[in-house]
Amino acid sequence: MTDAVFRPARMLPGRLLENARVLPSRDHILPLLPKGGVFCEVGVALGDFSELVLAQCEVSEFIAIDIYTLHDYPEMWGGRVGATLAGRRHADFFADRFAPYVRSGRVRLAEGNSTDVLATLPDASVDVFYVDAHHSYEAVRAELDIIKDKTRPEGIIILNDYIMHDYMTGTPYGVVAAAHDFMIEHDWEMLYFALHAGMFCDVAIRRARAAPPPG
Repeated sequence: MTDAVFRPARMLPGRLLENARVLPSRDHILPLLPKGGVFCEVGVALGDFSELVLAQCEVSEFIAIDIYTLHDYPEMWGGRVGATLAGRRHADFFADRFAPYVRSGRVRLAEGNSTDVLATLPDASVDVFYVDAHHSYEAVRAELDIIKDKTRPEGIIILNDYIMHDYMTGTPYGVVAAAHDFMIEHDWEMLYFALHAGMFCDVAIRRARAAPPPG
């Protein structure tokens, strides 16, 4: 059983969707992102998506925020977590996987609760946030309320698992409702809607403007 509560999402006004573009997957967002900037991933898991970002986005800095406790859940994802970590701590595995980037200073591990760590970032310092940590309405909204001040004026926030309900675990998700409330209240528009085979989609949002999205 879960104590998560289903929360319906408010309908977005059309003006916040006028510049939106549908993409085949989240991977297709990466070539369209600004190059050479600061990228912050909130919830890095084993680093599979982190690797794609580092390969394609030419980031100057990659901030990897996570509580780094996957070593406590070796049975996750059909046992993949335990097999991949092979007895190592989550943070040690991630640091080893990206060791050249860590040594050069391009990848920085930031261990802790997402809102606590996000609050320590300088204002207007990050070009792209990728949010994939907690999935309750309260958690996602709390992250967004901090992130909006940490994002540069032209920056982008990408939200993973833009779905109302995790049908595999039976857990209601609050990502859609939190995203819509945030967009409406702070005038952020949808830039990309990226599909997923299981409909665990991604959305990229930015401060509203009139110009069409790049690409």
